[in-house]
Amino acid sequence: MKILICDDDNVNLAMIEKNFLELGHKSIFALDGIDAIEKFSIEQPDLVLISEDLSHINGFETTKKIKENCYDFTDWIPVVFMSKNLEDDTIAKAIEAGADFFLRKPMSIQLLKATIKAMRRLVSYRQNLIDFGHQLREVNDKLLLSNQLLSELSLKDPLTLLANRRAFEENLERICRQAIQNRKPVSLLMIDVDHFKTYNDTYGHQAGDICLQKVASTFKSPVEGSKNIIARYGGEEFAIILPETEQAVAAAIAERIRGAVQLLELKNIGTLRGFVTLSIGVSTSSPDVPFTSESLVSAGDEALYHAKEQGRNIVVVSDRQVNMTRGFHAGKYKVLRKTPNDAEKPDSLNDIL
Repeated sequence: MKILICDDDNVNLAMIEKNFLELGHKSIFALDGIDAIEKFSIEQPDLVLISEDLSHINGFETTKKIKENCYDFTDWIPVVFMSKNLEDDTIAKAIEAGADFFLRKPMSIQLLKATIKAMRRLVSYRQNLIDFGHQLREVNDKLLLSNQLLSELSLKDPLTLLANRRAFEENLERICRQAIQNRKPVSLLMIDVDHFKTYNDTYGHQAGDICLQKVASTFKSPVEGSKNIIARYGGEEFAIILPETEQAVAAAIAERIRGAVQLLELKNIGTLRGFVTLSIGVSTSSPDVPFTSESLVSAGDEALYHAKEQGRNIVVVSDRQVNMTRGFHAGKYKVLRKTPNDAEKPDSLNDIL
């Protein structure tokens, strides 16, 4: 241990130093209170011995000043108070100043050595507790990180790494509340991969997973902005929330997404076109009309169904007004893209679904 000894008695200092050397400790000497306080700050000893009779500042005040630098348990340093007069009032005053143990002067060598051994145990226990505290903090930090990762994973689709259905619903509810409060529009894209069952039946489910990953990878570029939420809604369905986005802008984004997937030219030989396409339904809330997240989804679903009905590989925008009910007021749909080459005519209700 590194021990600071504060005493102006040269005989006592010599005796203490001799015995500390035998015990393998390093001694640091201070001859008065001011010197003791400075050396305590600089040397940061493991133990302090302070004599009551010090010049400039007595032992009580020196002890108090030193203990003021021990802000918490990790800074705690044991102080042994040395005095010729260890009456009750002296001991009480030393305790109030911050002393932890006491030795009578002139000191017994046997008692000095025993005291130092006891203080060494305390210092060791203190260090063990500090180390244990560091280990606990490390474990706690790892637990916090693990919980954060688990929380993120619970809101992420493992296949596409997009937000999952739960994250979509939580974010949609929050965004809709903010939109109503701030009188801003919200647009929603409901997206479906056309003839995906045929793709799985033709190429297998593993290839189907890769197809979904490639389709999902096309969404990020057209959908710019940190506020937008891209989610896998379920199966081959995706949904994109566009806060503070007008209908025309949402429709343009939807068309860019549809075109980007078409340009991938992912083969799907079991279909009329021969490659993977998307159908997209767009719904937009009105800033002046109260609505719910459920009504916005219902509107998007209905527009998506209409896209399927119109021949797929198209974007259908609802011109109907989303309101508080699960649906629309009277209105109409607008097919954003439909040409003989892009759309196919369904033969039955099963073709639509």
